[in-house]
Amino acid sequence: MTNLKSSKGLLIVFIAMFVVILVSSKLLSGVRWDLTENGLYTLSDGTKKIIKSLDKPVNLTLYFSDKASSQLPALRTYAQRVEELLQEYVGLSDGKLSFEKVDPVPFSEAEDEASLAGLQGVPAGSRGDEIYFGLRVQNEDGAEEVIPFMQPDKEAFLEYELTRLISSLSKTALPKVGIYSGVEINGGFDYMTRQTRPAWSIVEYMQEGFELEWIEDNATEIPEVDVLLLVAPQNLSDSLLFAIDQFVLKGGRTLVFLDPYSEALAGQSGIPSVQRSDLNKLLPGWGLQLREDVIVTDFANSMVVGLGQNRNPVRHIGLLGMDPSTASSGEDIVLFGLESMNWSSAGILDSLEDRQTEVNVLLSSSEQSMPQKAELLTNLQDPQDLLNDFEPTGERYALAVRVSGKAKTAFPEGVTVQKQILSDSDEPNAEGDSLDAEEVQKTETVSETLLPEISEGEALNLMIVADSDLLTDRLWIQVQNFFGQQIATPWADNGSFLVNALENFSGHPELIQIRSQGRFNRPFDKVEDIRMAAEERFLEQQELLEEELQATESKLMDLERLRGEGDGALFTDEQAQELESFQVEKLKIRKQLRDVQHQLDQDIENLGTRLKLINIFLVPVLVCLFALFVAMRKRSVQR
Repeated sequence: MTNLKSSKGLLIVFIAMFVVILVSSKLLSGVRWDLTENGLYTLSDGTKKIIKSLDKPVNLTLYFSDKASSQLPALRTYAQRVEELLQEYVGLSDGKLSFEKVDPVPFSEAEDEASLAGLQGVPAGSRGDEIYFGLRVQNEDGAEEVIPFMQPDKEAFLEYELTRLISSLSKTALPKVGIYSGVEINGGFDYMTRQTRPAWSIVEYMQEGFELEWIEDNATEIPEVDVLLLVAPQNLSDSLLFAIDQFVLKGGRTLVFLDPYSEALAGQSGIPSVQRSDLNKLLPGWGLQLREDVIVTDFANSMVVGLGQNRNPVRHIGLLGMDPSTASSGEDIVLFGLESMNWSSAGILDSLEDRQTEVNVLLSSSEQSMPQKAELLTNLQDPQDLLNDFEPTGERYALAVRVSGKAKTAFPEGVTVQKQILSDSDEPNAEGDSLDAEEVQKTETVSETLLPEISEGEALNLMIVADSDLLTDRLWIQVQNFFGQQIATPWADNGSFLVNALENFSGHPELIQIRSQGRFNRPFDKVEDIRMAAEERFLEQQELLEEELQATESKLMDLERLRGEGDGALFTDEQAQELESFQVEKLKIRKQLRDVQHQLDQDIENLGTRLKLINIFLVPVLVCLFALFVAMRKRSVQR
């Protein structure tokens, strides 16, 4: 009887568990608990706001070769992650989003449809079949965007990319950005290689979310744009300077990238040119000054660069790799989520004491910084030469600022511009007949004075950055070949910084919050601190060695000169002893250098060993101690 009751009890428990599992799988299928440090698998508030406020319906079609990928578990896991994310989007959209999943099996209409839509098939299936894993996004007007192939190594950018596509197709028009550039960011001709240069990756980056309108140097007014972007402006005409002045005073949102030493400007036309980019006529009115012919060098933020084969990497204090969270003085939204920015020959922005505007520093150097002359970079062969006279001042220098408040025009009397106009000719022809106005026209140059529409602005909205090279591909983009297709992958957040600023200025701050979850690099900060501390010691020893070597060479030259002036005899005992002492000293210092380098490697290795011991043994030991504590406490309670 007892056994029968026990069997019935077990059966009831089994049935109850089955019902609970069945119900929970249906009701709680979308419930997840994100335990990652930064909530990497939780939709950001920015995505939720955008999806809940879509203007018009959008259809999402996910093409995934389910059968052909049966032997690729990692890809299938990522595909499931994408599908779950899209389903979550649909649930938030209040009916504005629809979702469909399609398996484009070989030789099917679905495969033809995927191929025609621009999706890329990759030959990686179990039988050599092409695998499709892409997304097609369409709106009711027929406009569409596609992700040709969703690469798992770009999962960090998944949420941002999906939300950006959906948002762009749901809007009636993209924000418009007016661009003037003193460098050929939109492509040009390379006079050194005699080949066409492609556009910078930053242009394609901007085109994903903005309509771009290019501004010529002879412009007399800024077109109707949401944001004005100036990249390395140089020798601007008075008419364009006047147009910028009026745009800014009217509250136009403006983003400016200046440069005391623009590497992109250097020789882009095939001949040497001035490498400084500035707005000298406008900056004082905005309460700023770009320190002339000076770059900032920063040991704490410096990057290590390679010098070629058979040469050890060296530290370049003019090439900076910054963590915006430590380089910023506040919580500016355009820096939200950025992890690294790379700068090259950045300048220094000084605030004027008699300014009317309010200047807030956005990014600055570390306290281990020093201004140095920009001309040092002209023929720089060894970056270590910048360390020769380097003495940190203990001051932080402004590299990027926001400007707001009041300002007066830089052109109170206006500007005079020359215009070419067409005038009709009434002169008679050879037969004495007058020609029609349509038959003969001539060009006439006239002067025109442009007066300011506004003499003082009440609400400036500016961002000034003292480096334009940070937009060049080499500082943030790595190009890889993916089955014959060139894929540009960011390895730093320079592009995100620009797009964040444009989105902020154009009224799209929600996308910035999404982008902040896009990267989750976990650098070894402690290892880097140990390395830099050892490098400082290493640098001191290196300078000492160089001084000793110079002294030794000088003494040797003196001895050789003395022997040459004599009868060619050998060194005296005193001279030989002096030479030997210098050689011994040189060997001694070299040994010290090796010891410092060895200690550097040893410190890093010891740190790695400690981390391994903690990961391997500490957690199990803590679990065992906790179990022992529970057992002892249970035994004491029973007593």
